[in-house]
Amino acid sequence: MTLGWPEAGAGEGLGERIRRLRVARGWTQRELAEPEYNRGFLAKVESGQRSPSEEVLGYLARRLDLDVDDLRYGRPPGLAEAMWAELDEAYRSLAQGRIERAEATFVDVETRAARFHLPGVECYARFCLAEARWQRFDIAGATVGFEHAERVAAAAPPWLRAMIVHRWAGCQYLSGFATTAVARVEGALSELRAGDRPDPDAELALLTALIHPLVEMGDLRRARRAAEAGDRIAPAANRADFVARFHRQAAQLWQAVGHADRADADLSEALRLWSALGFDRDIARCRWARGFLLREVGRLDEAHAELTRARDLLAGMDSQEGVIGATIELAEVRRRQGALDEAEALIREIRPLLEASPDVEARAEATRLLGLLARARGDLPRAEALLRRAAEDQERAALRTALVTTSLHLGDVLRAQGRLDDAVAAYRRGVRGADLLSE
Repeated sequence: MTLGWPEAGAGEGLGERIRRLRVARGWTQRELAEPEYNRGFLAKVESGQRSPSEEVLGYLARRLDLDVDDLRYGRPPGLAEAMWAELDEAYRSLAQGRIERAEATFVDVETRAARFHLPGVECYARFCLAEARWQRFDIAGATVGFEHAERVAAAAPPWLRAMIVHRWAGCQYLSGFATTAVARVEGALSELRAGDRPDPDAELALLTALIHPLVEMGDLRRARRAAEAGDRIAPAANRADFVARFHRQAAQLWQAVGHADRADADLSEALRLWSALGFDRDIARCRWARGFLLREVGRLDEAHAELTRARDLLAGMDSQEGVIGATIELAEVRRRQGALDEAEALIREIRPLLEASPDVEARAEATRLLGLLARARGDLPRAEALLRRAAEDQERAALRTALVTTSLHLGDVLRAQGRLDDAVAAYRRGVRGADLLSE
C-alpha cells in the first residue's frame, strides 16, 4: 500500500474507512472535521450513525487529499492508472504469445476493478480476456467475451469501445456473417462521426475493421474509401498499434486493386511499427501478409521463405488462426511451383485445426486448393466435388471475390469433362459474382 493508505479490513464501511485514514495521519476527530464541521458530527459519521452527504464526502476527501471516489470505494490513490498499466503490459505479453501469463493478469485485474468500482478498467480487462480467447481461436468464446466487455463500455474511452466493435465484427466475419460484421461497424462509425470531433483512434479502428470484409465481399470501392479515410486520419491517431493494424489491412486493399508497390509500403510501415512495439504475433502476421503479396506478384521463392518464417513464428505462439492462414498460402505457393504432394501434405497437416475452426473463409480456401490439386493430377470428378463445395461455402458467406475465382476453376473442370452446359452454368455463377463486385 502507499504511504498514508493502510490496509483495509474485510467488509470495511465508509465510516470505518474515514476513521482508519484519519488515525493513520495522527489526526483527532476535531482536526479532520474543522473548520466546516464539528467533532460530534464526525463521530457520528465514523460510527455509521450518520451517512455523509456528497458535500460532506467531498469536504472530507479534500481534507484527506484524496479523490472523492477513492474515499467512497476505498481505492488506494492512483489505483486506476496502475491497473491500466498492468493491463497494457499483460496485453504486450499476449501479443508475444505468453497467453496464460496474460490471462492470469486479466482475470485478477477484472476482479479488482469490479471490487473498487472502476468500470472503465473492468471493461478493458474483459476486452483483454476476449482477446486471449481470440488468440486461442476460440471465436465463440471471444464473441461472448467482447459482448461481456460491451456491457460496461459506457465508462471506457472511445478507442476501447471502437475496438470492441472491431473485434466483435471480426468474429462475425470469421463465422461466415460478413454482411452482419460490416453493418455493425458502419453503424458504429456513423454514430461516432455524428458527435463533435470524433476520436481519431476510434475512427481509425472502425475504418480498419471494414477493409478486409469489404475486399472479400468484392466491394472494392467501399473498401478503398475506408482505406483512403484511414490514410487521412492516421497522422492524428495516438495509438501506434492502431496505426500499424490499419496499414496491414490497407495493404490488402491496394493489392486487390493492383497497387502492389503501395501494398508493400503499407506492410513495411506496419512491420516497422509492430517491431517498435514488440508485438511478435503481429510481426508474424505482417510477414504472412507479405508472403501473400509476393505470391500474387509471382515472386514464389521469396513468398515461400516469408510464409515459412511467418508460419513457424505463429506456431511458436500457438496462433491457430495464423498457422491455418499461413499454411494455406504456403501450400498454394508450392502448388504453383509444381510440388503437388508437398502442397497436399501441408493441407493435411492443418486439417484437424480446420475441422475445429469456425473460419469459413479458410475452410473454403483449403477446399478450393485441394480441388485444384486434384485437377492438376487429372482427377476431375474429385476436383469438381471439392470446387463445388468451396463455391457453396463462399456464396453463403458472401465472399464474392473468392467465389468468382472458384467458379471459373469449376467451369474449366466441367468443360474438360465435356459437360459444356454445366460449365456455362458455373461460368455464369462467376459472372453474377463479378457483376456484384462492380455494383
